Amino acid sequence: MSDPAVLSGALLPTARAFGLLGLVSLLSIAGFVSPWLGGLALAFDALVLALVVVDGRRAARTAVEVRRELPAVLHQGEAVVLRLRLSTEATRPVVVRGREVLGPRLTEAPVDLSMVLRGAGEVQIPLVPLRRGAQRLAPLALRVQGPWGLCWAGREVEPGAAHGQSVRVFPRAHLEGEAGLLLRQALQRRTGANVVQRRGFSAELYALREYRAGDPQRSIHWKQTARRMVPVVREDAWEQHQHTLVLVDCGRPMAALAGRMSKLDHTLAVVLALVRVVRAQGDSATLVLFSKEVRAVVRVDRRGAGVAEAFEAVHALQADLEEPDYEGVVAWTARDLPRRSLAVMCTSVGDLVGAEALGRAMAGLGRRHHPVLVNLEDPGLWAHGRGVPPDVVGAYAKVSAMRLAHDNQALAGRLRAQGIEVVSSPADGLALAVLQRYLDLKARRRG
Repeated sequence: MSDPAVLSGALLPTARAFGLLGLVSLLSIAGFVSPWLGGLALAFDALVLALVVVDGRRAARTAVEVRRELPAVLHQGEAVVLRLRLSTEATRPVVVRGREVLGPRLTEAPVDLSMVLRGAGEVQIPLVPLRRGAQRLAPLALRVQGPWGLCWAGREVEPGAAHGQSVRVFPRAHLEGEAGLLLRQALQRRTGANVVQRRGFSAELYALREYRAGDPQRSIHWKQTARRMVPVVREDAWEQHQHTLVLVDCGRPMAALAGRMSKLDHTLAVVLALVRVVRAQGDSATLVLFSKEVRAVVRVDRRGAGVAEAFEAVHALQADLEEPDYEGVVAWTARDLPRRSLAVMCTSVGDLVGAEALGRAMAGLGRRHHPVLVNLEDPGLWAHGRGVPPDVVGAYAKVSAMRLAHDNQALAGRLRAQGIEVVSSPADGLALAVLQRYLDLKARRRG
């Protein structure tokens, strides 16, 4: 561990020093009555100032080493603990105060800390990363109090860290509730103990195992059950070698907030979970992120990038304010990705013009692929449509929201009539809806 780099040495009197100077002020007032008391006040004032300077210099010479312990990769919305390990060779207790300015990706405001350091100590700071991307950590602003408690010595410390002074915030990797359970089961290829029922596995035998609660009766292997005297079920092989094309809108509709995260944040978390499931089954996937034009392409298969590389490729990509060119990306797909695939279009329909363009694009996508539309519902739209308007302006907003919701439902109906799958859900239910629909489609293709 290297010595901290002291970048500034500002001295600041403590409250105790100001209290002593307040006593000097009282003596100064008494100096109007007796001249010798005024001289005594002046001498006492000089003594206090001298003690403050000496105490400040001793504080500045007190070495305090700091080490940050924080993973180099964090995930958006997932709690983590930043550990600051402080140590000093001073034989006395050292009072220190600090401020961690971690940046807007990690905290909404700077974090203040205070402790009495006796040899070594640790401060734990809980964090919930807010925004995706790379964040360079600023130096730790530290104040060390002198042994007499009269002065603070300020400094900026570059804490030692195993991975340097920057972190990256990736999209959310862990899902909660039923979606998390379904994801774990899909990654493990478990067909039993399912909260959400899945049907239609291939008839090809994959493995035998003991019965779990939730296994369908038709999966029981009766010969092995009779031989072992315990219920045994057969696990059938999942269909392999299917390609999944995922088109992710990174334009204006995805820049709006849905809770504390943007719509694109929620969508990327779901999309990356879907890619993990695709790869767990031995299939391949291609991520295409677009707005007015194609912004990134990530191919995830045995010869291309893995899931970790997919997280790396998209973690810093933010939604822009451009209108998404749905038809343009479909034309690009037909030219550069001609292989017939399960094509998943992820967006958020919020206006009539966008809905019409999206409808034409999905129809074009269906000529070559098996298309699925994933629509992240706008929470503000539904809140206005279902709420009670407080005034005339609110009534107009409610009517407009209901009109947009009706048109979105009409669009979904037209697409379904054309054989296009539609998954429409708010952010909290999107992951479960998408994973369940993918697994259902995967199972259905065996016939």
